[in-house]
Amino acid sequence: MHLQYLGDALDHWKGSVFEHLQESGALRDLRIDPMASDLAAWEPEDWLLFARLLRVRPEQILHHDHPLDRDRARYFGEIPSSGDLFVDPDTGIATSRVKSARQYLFPAEVRSLLSANPNRLIVVYQHVRAVRVRTRVQQVLACLQLDDFRFACCTYESGTVALLFLSQSDARVEEVRGSLAALLGRHAETRVYIASVDHQGVA
Repeated sequence: MHLQYLGDALDHWKGSVFEHLQESGALRDLRIDPMASDLAAWEPEDWLLFARLLRVRPEQILHHDHPLDRDRARYFGEIPSSGDLFVDPDTGIATSRVKSARQYLFPAEVRSLLSANPNRLIVVYQHVRAVRVRTRVQQVLACLQLDDFRFACCTYESGTVALLFLSQSDARVEEVRGSLAALLGRHAETRVYIASVDHQGVA
């Protein structure tokens, strides 16, 4: 999350989705990691606004002792293993080499967060450019794949972004899918995508 984008329409979209999923019980004990790529620029009122826009309490926002841009391993090591987690990188999950690592979450980090608690949901913001959103989602899922690592994924897709709901628990992902389907009705068919990923690929 970069401060210059705080308060844009996508924050309102994320917040409405999280409010619905928390009220339905599909998201439980949710924590938010903003992955602030310009942390020094954030003021206390910015954190409060971020929490309001995402429809969460300020105490649900995680703060770190170790900086993202200098010690990623310790940064992610500070994230509790209990409860569901939303991670909000500037761009999303990297699928190739990148110029600015602090704008991305890397596949190994996603797998580590998932493995810390097989029953939790990890939600990741994914920005998309120059390709169809579904194509980008499938590229991301392919990069998360390992021979000995299986997970399920449900996505809520918009024109240029997606929210990825990832878990090693099929039941948790199905809860999200069902909740989004109840919200969107007949429009869920074009907005919600569900896939299981194992050593055989994306299905």
